Amino acid sequence: MHHDHTRVLTSSGLIQGCIDNGVSSWKGIPYALPLADSSWFSPPQPVRQYENEYDATVYSGICPQRSLLRKKYSAACLTLNIWSPQADHKRRPVLFYIHGGSFTHGSGSESYYHGAYLSRTQDIVVVTCNYRLGIFGFLDFSLLNQEFSGNNGLRDVLTALAWVHDHIEDFGGDPQNVTVVGQSAGATLVSALVTMECARPFIAQAMMMSGGPTQLQSVETCRNTTKSFLENSGITREEQLLEQSIDDLIGLQKQFIHAHGMGAATFRITRDGDLVPQLPIAAAQHGQVKIPMLIGTTREEMGFMAIRPLARLIDVTSIIQKGLSQEDPKILRELEQAYDHEYGEHRSIPMMYSDLLFRVASMWFAQAASPYTNVWMYRFDFESRALRMNGMHAVHASDIPYLFGNFTPVAVRSLFALDRDKSAILAVADELQHDVVQFMRSGRLPWDVCTDHSAMGKCYDDSPWYEPMIHDHIAEIYAHTAYYRNSFAGIPL
Repeated sequence: MHHDHTRVLTSSGLIQGCIDNGVSSWKGIPYALPLADSSWFSPPQPVRQYENEYDATVYSGICPQRSLLRKKYSAACLTLNIWSPQADHKRRPVLFYIHGGSFTHGSGSESYYHGAYLSRTQDIVVVTCNYRLGIFGFLDFSLLNQEFSGNNGLRDVLTALAWVHDHIEDFGGDPQNVTVVGQSAGATLVSALVTMECARPFIAQAMMMSGGPTQLQSVETCRNTTKSFLENSGITREEQLLEQSIDDLIGLQKQFIHAHGMGAATFRITRDGDLVPQLPIAAAQHGQVKIPMLIGTTREEMGFMAIRPLARLIDVTSIIQKGLSQEDPKILRELEQAYDHEYGEHRSIPMMYSDLLFRVASMWFAQAASPYTNVWMYRFDFESRALRMNGMHAVHASDIPYLFGNFTPVAVRSLFALDRDKSAILAVADELQHDVVQFMRSGRLPWDVCTDHSAMGKCYDDSPWYEPMIHDHIAEIYAHTAYYRNSFAGIPL
């Protein structure tokens, strides 16, 4: 298929992209130097200059990971992708999207994050990026070499944001109006970014989709996990680590995740006292969040627990059990009874797990920040026919296609296969996109902001409505938990 080319002259050099169906795109633009040798485990090195004209017409390789769908990884994986109506210096609002994937998989080039539709219909610039994952992004091998560092995945995102700040005007975006949006692990990254002083020049607004602002770890936990990985892999020296091929390291990572027993919580952002001085809720409580935020979840994040093979594959039980280990048994009984009463026996556990992992912490984060900035909340309740019939309902990540307007990629197509009439689906997508873009343009939304004692959310469904993010009597029980006390005291899980 023939595409017209578009060339942009930046302060770092000339970059060539494509024009397709009225949207310009540039794919695989390096924001940092290729990873090689020891730099796999060191801070990213920003790109200063591109040699010759850089061809940004195809996606780069992705960051190393084990996946049936994602196989083309590369040392030149620290890249970003841009969609814009035109490279005309018009200074449009910019949506900078950070993908999820439990800090172990995913990339900014996934087809369901394709930004062309949003860019064309909303007159905005969309940016997605890759960042290091797993052992490369979220362990800390500085015990082998002081030049190695922790939180490299977070450092990568910061470097990509700095690149956007410096160059996005050349692509038709406004460097002073960048809205950072993250989903799942990406939203957890957002919860850290908005509290970090070094990130403030790059972010005007932020949106968290199903994030875990309590799901960070201490330096001690990160060090212990790193030591466990090395012991499990039989690695005792820097040279042994560096002589491993990337394929071998990915294999060792897979073995370690199984042996470690923490599943999706194996890799996390570290509160290191430097890059990340405090946990997000404690930081927000001390006035460190200074920008407008939109924070939400799906209604039944853990709805996949209704399908046993999926529940075993995406094991969250260990995370929950560890999180509840400090709780008074009386409080746990009260919670179980409240969920049984509110949702019925069949849905009580998925709803309780949804709240424990995502909704409660998101609400506390919003309430902690509310004295210092405006925070709005939402809940995505809409269910396609397939999700309703298989019992997963409005499950984790089911809102992503509605944000981007992408319903045909193979990875999401089955969610909508039973809906012959897609008018309701498209109407919900239009409603969500309208609100997000209004938020991007103005930093405001037309429903009640959160306060330190109230968290009203907009619920997206066939017809939108508004209600508390968590029922008052359940929220009151959580307010007496160790989970609540530790979250506001800044004590990692």
